[in-house]
Amino acid sequence: MKPKNIPLVRTIEERCKTCYTCVRECPAKAIKIQNGQAMVIEKRCIGCGNCVKVCSQGAKVYYKSKDAIISLLNSTDHIVAAIAPSFAAEFSEYEDHKIIVGMIKALGFKEVFEVAFGADIVADRYNKLFSGNKKEHYISSDCPAIVNYIEKYYPHLVKHLVPVVSPMIATARIIKHIYGNDLKIVFIGPCIAKKDESDEVEEVLTFTELRSLLAERNITSANSEPSDFNEPV
Repeated sequence: MKPKNIPLVRTIEERCKTCYTCVRECPAKAIKIQNGQAMVIEKRCIGCGNCVKVCSQGAKVYYKSKDAIISLLNSTDHIVAAIAPSFAAEFSEYEDHKIIVGMIKALGFKEVFEVAFGADIVADRYNKLFSGNKKEHYISSDCPAIVNYIEKYYPHLVKHLVPVVSPMIATARIIKHIYGNDLKIVFIGPCIAKKDESDEVEEVLTFTELRSLLAERNITSANSEPSDFNEPV
């Protein structure tokens, strides 16, 4: 996971034009103008990544995990990937999911698991919780940015967060329960907040980083073997 001494989101000062877009668009009011630069206030940041998205100058960047993952893949450890089901929308140029799974395995991952099965288990827990507490009001705890926002700014609502882990964590726990705690898990998904969610996965790679890594290793659909997801059980 992201080292504790490195901020999740930071400003590249020489790129910042102080246009105030990120200041206006930050839902947590976590950006301040300091010495003519729009700087992220780390203790207020919830990791939603909105400032990265809206900055037209590319001055807001998030912690990149590629180097750490390359080191993992070059090691002798058992490294597996767990990919968010939204990969189908991100990699829509591939008609068959086996193509992108095969490309990920070509990077050096021993197995690739779909986090959708963890989502199914979480959904079942939600259903049981809601069925037994129909008068209660709940806030989903799936999204770490939402959880961060509530914990930092609306602590009185923490009691309404669903007491169930996210699909990423559920998947990681199941994989390690079945295959052993010695393996290392890399979560692949769209959200940068996942990089700071839990140490139950070793690293988190965004879809953007995955594309970059595949390009650097010259791995394409043409030179990799299509493969299906590994079964969780």
